[in-house]
Amino acid sequence: MAIEHLPERLLQRAAHRALARGGRRWTCTNGQVIQIISPGTVNVHEGPDYQHMAVLAGGVVTVGAGEFHVRSSSWAQHEHAGDRRYDEVILHVVLEDNAPVERIPWTLVVPYMDVVRSLRRTEPALAGTGEAIEEIQRAALLRLQRNMQRALELIERLGPSEALVAMMSEWLDRIRRKRTHPIGEEHMRSLRQQLPQSPMGRLVHEVRGLSGTDLYDAVTRSERVRIAAEGAALRREILVNVVLPVCCALGSNDQFVILLQWYWATPALHRYGSLDRRYPEHDQDYVWQQQGLLEYSRLYAPLKQSP
Repeated sequence: MAIEHLPERLLQRAAHRALARGGRRWTCTNGQVIQIISPGTVNVHEGPDYQHMAVLAGGVVTVGAGEFHVRSSSWAQHEHAGDRRYDEVILHVVLEDNAPVERIPWTLVVPYMDVVRSLRRTEPALAGTGEAIEEIQRAALLRLQRNMQRALELIERLGPSEALVAMMSEWLDRIRRKRTHPIGEEHMRSLRQQLPQSPMGRLVHEVRGLSGTDLYDAVTRSERVRIAAEGAALRREILVNVVLPVCCALGSNDQFVILLQWYWATPALHRYGSLDRRYPEHDQDYVWQQQGLLEYSRLYAPLKQSP
């Protein structure tokens, strides 16, 4: 049976999983290249199929809803044009564009093979609460927001520079309590002392003056330079757990969106063994996937040795 004859709800979820590959760039029917910063969540109630999507196009991030149809002509057939609930739709996700909808900024034709792969690879649900990918997304955002809140508290009390050092000290203290982590005391001391003068540390003072691709590129470049004698994987952990939350706390809403883009689109450098053992069927291809699984474990299924 051709996939277009499958239930639309099933295809909607398969397309959603395909859109969740954060590093991919998609070419829409109008020729514009976009990146899905956040695929949002699947709406199980009335209204648009996807809620709280974030789309990057031309250096601008737009947040809104998404709607899935097998064929774009279903937009008119379902009378969405006269339904105010669909006024915030920014992305029309279809398998076939047979009747363009002019009022929607972007129409994306998802390749059949991407949907087929998503159908064949069904994500296991976490704790029986629904689609795993949505649970992981929420947990990933919660983890970043929780670290941002701590950074804000420290900035208000200590100022940006000392807040960065305090965030680093707290993170290293957590690392110290993990017996299996191979970071020596001297190495920790060097990282703490040299972070403020490193390119990553200087981001804290530069973030308010950067925007768009300049900010994204600055974050990417900053982790190419060693802080002390650490490897790339440890430096990535410091960026994600220490520097990024401080920068998010200091930046404007527009700058936060760009930093969130980096968080969502950056590939992971290594796999966490503890997560492999607990969630062997889940991807660790991107930073947000690892952070989401770690936060989910912290909240609902604590690991004795989590990164």
